Amino acid sequence: MTDDLEMSLTAELAAAARHAPRPADDLLARIEEEHRKRHRHGVVWFAAAASVVLLTAGAPLVIDAAGETPAATPSPAVATTEAPVPKADKTYPPIEKVWPGAVHVVPAMLPNGRPFTPEVFLDDRTVLVRTEKDGNADKMDGLWAYDVKARTARLLVRVTPPPKTVITTGSVLADRDRLYWWTVRKQERRRIVDIWTAPRAGGTQSRLTTFEGVPGYGGIYLEIVGDKAVWTRWGKGGVFEMPLSGGTPRLLPGTSAYTLIGWPWAATPPYDHKKWKKKRVIFGDLLNIKTGKRSKASVEPPAFCGISWCVQSGTLVSREGSTRDLPGMPRVADSLSMTLDRFLLLTQRAEGGGPRGQVLYDVTTRRGADLGLRPTKRGKYWGIPVAVLDHRAPGLFRYDRDGKQVIVNLRAIR
Repeated sequence: MTDDLEMSLTAELAAAARHAPRPADDLLARIEEEHRKRHRHGVVWFAAAASVVLLTAGAPLVIDAAGETPAATPSPAVATTEAPVPKADKTYPPIEKVWPGAVHVVPAMLPNGRPFTPEVFLDDRTVLVRTEKDGNADKMDGLWAYDVKARTARLLVRVTPPPKTVITTGSVLADRDRLYWWTVRKQERRRIVDIWTAPRAGGTQSRLTTFEGVPGYGGIYLEIVGDKAVWTRWGKGGVFEMPLSGGTPRLLPGTSAYTLIGWPWAATPPYDHKKWKKKRVIFGDLLNIKTGKRSKASVEPPAFCGISWCVQSGTLVSREGSTRDLPGMPRVADSLSMTLDRFLLLTQRAEGGGPRGQVLYDVTTRRGADLGLRPTKRGKYWGIPVAVLDHRAPGLFRYDRDGKQVIVNLRAIR
């Protein structure tokens, strides 16, 4: 097995553990929403199946997940060759030492004992966080200002999702004056999207606009750009905008096939689990909505692209075509999540090829930071906690470690 294939297999085992759909009539939306919830709620576990059968020079090699010695049964007609032992990836210092001013280790609970999820930094020491009724991500009931230094929290908004809500936003957004989020509710067989707002300083929620989502999907990718809300609907191309003062949403010219990936940039083709088998360059074609300029990535499929970079297995490729090796392997889903056009999460391997942990890697400065997540043994299986980077969380990365939350202000990293 090649090194790249081995790391890809490790990555895909992690991805598979995160995409278990719920049996519901809105199955496609549920799959997307489960993906979103896993992104926002941090660590998941993966382990190999009881055994994996690989072919090495014609001989079946059975690897026991308990870490037993592999047993090989070579074919008498085919000579076998020992594969080289994979080398360990480069090591990096702990994340607290690499970016001390941007990393905050805080309790998993608010002072009132309620679990919370960080959403966005309001300033260098204040994080907007959400609480959820009964731990249900679709029942957000409060938005709070949490001081990462003093460990205190102040309720800003008592959130009330509308009746029959089936999806609640993966990221709450903020501008200088207000907070924004969205929900999806059932209305017969339709999915109705509501965009909500509330004062940043605290107050009552109000509905900004309502429109119908794509059947079977429902949700949107939302950004606040100046005095406008801008979004793409799940499951269908097109970038829409509407003034924050109110009005009718309009489709921006020339964007009907494009997905918003970070204003003013949109791209196509979109990511789809089924279409991934077609070996496409996801988000390979880029559009600057403000200027109308289009560009095509200089990379062969399969690959995932962002605004400036594409990821092709363990290789980073600029849109102009220059390449360099990454010090680890991004998961397929996280290749979509190069946050702020700079940061990637990479799974690293130990000597011998097994997973060692994860690093947060800055492709701009080429600095990396170890997250402090290590494989542990549960019974006869090995697993590793996996943090997930969500490009839709504006400038904030969080994960669980040793019963606490690690919150990273990515915009504070220079």
